[in-house]
Amino acid sequence: MSFRPDILDVRLHTLNGHNSHEGIAKQIVQGLLKPLDSKSIPTLLLYDERGLRLYDDITTEAPEYYLFGAEEDILKNHADEIVQIMHSRVQGKVTTEEVVLELGAG
Repeated sequence: MSFRPDILDVRLHTLNGHNSHEGIAKQIVQGLLKPLDSKSIPTLLLYDERGLRLYDDITTEAPEYYLFGAEEDILKNHADEIVQIMHSRVQGKVTTEEVVLELGAG
């Protein structure tokens, strides 16, 4: 049985303090108003839930895509060091409410 990570669709939540649809619309307009050589749209518009699951399957299961495994190895082998560095500014205090969030590419 393989682990299936939770995928949070940010389109369903607030974005920069606005209703997500309003925030996305604003980002689209801002991106399209940029000069011709730097126009953009938010990357979160590129994938729906099915697309996110397919991307996840490709990046975690395909042996040709080695980055996921490399990242996983770094986290497994250096977790203690990472936590120490993360908490070096708060005298090493770690709380149970903390979550490590991997935002993915883009």
